[in-house]
Amino acid sequence: MKSFIVALCIISLVLVSCSGSQASSNSTPDGYLATDSTSVSFMQFTERNSKLSGHINGIEETNTIPLGTKSYTYAFTGTHQGSSITLTFSVLWVQSSITGTFQGDTIKLDLPQTNGYMKEELLKAASIQQYNQAVDTLQKKVSQQDQQYYDAQNAAYNAQATATAVQTEQDAVSNGNYYLGNALSELKKDGDSLSTFSESNTLGAYARDWQQMQNDYTKEQNDAAKGCGDGNYNHGTVQYDAGSVGYDYGSIQYDDGSLSYDKNTYDGDLSAVQNDIQTVNDDWVALQNAAKANTSGTPAPAYAQSDIDTALANAQNAETTASNTWQSVKTSAGTYDSEASDLKKKADAIPGSMGCS
Repeated sequence: MKSFIVALCIISLVLVSCSGSQASSNSTPDGYLATDSTSVSFMQFTERNSKLSGHINGIEETNTIPLGTKSYTYAFTGTHQGSSITLTFSVLWVQSSITGTFQGDTIKLDLPQTNGYMKEELLKAASIQQYNQAVDTLQKKVSQQDQQYYDAQNAAYNAQATATAVQTEQDAVSNGNYYLGNALSELKKDGDSLSTFSESNTLGAYARDWQQMQNDYTKEQNDAAKGCGDGNYNHGTVQYDAGSVGYDYGSIQYDDGSLSYDKNTYDGDLSAVQNDIQTVNDDWVALQNAAKANTSGTPAPAYAQSDIDTALANAQNAETTASNTWQSVKTSAGTYDSEASDLKKKADAIPGSMGCS
């Protein structure tokens, strides 16, 4: 039973509701044609002693995306008694038959449907040329539908590509705003740090140590003025005073070390600001380019030239202030070093100049 249903289903796919031109009743038609919107079938057969032998050629749409067509050929045998006709098809070694009528230029076949009902299908006498024309018409329709499908696909692709391009442009502006904002924040932070560069502690240490050195030198001078003393005791005091002055000179040199450390701090802060300035300039150019390329106009740049000018001016002011501070302390430190060196030489010379034996 299942094979019989399979056979009838195949027949119902290829023998469908008809439309076609009637052949002349005075000539034997080339075959019998059935067409619908998705298929074309053409039955041809010979009859001898009421026995039929023939085949059904056809073409039908495929259930694919995009649409296509496939051709088929089914052979059959049958009988013709009066107006009655029986067609027998062999499918997978199983035979199944359908019945109908054959009158004039029309063949009517009773085809069972999957819902249990019967459906009458008509095939009209037609020429091979009419069959070929019907095939051409179906193939042209499928080709047009395929073209519509491809056009729609291309339109969708282009729309998606456009949307992607716009999104990319918008993302570039958003990223540009983000990166420039970060760069400006870093520039402000590093600029503020540089602007607070101060040498007050180091200069204070120089001043205290220099004052102590002067005080100890004055004491040395005063002690030396008292002479060598009994057993050159006072001479030893003057030598101790000279050692105190030398110790003070060592403190000045320690201050020089602090100054070198401060110079490293200054250089690091200055380098950070200079790098930030370069980053701000680069990110500003990138944001401007992204904004020019953004055909949608949104989002807009979050910063203007005035924002950049202000940030760079503040950074330049911080550089100038820090540079002035450094140059000032560098000069002061040089003076302290020079005077301290001279004073140490004087202090070292006093004990020897006393003539104590």
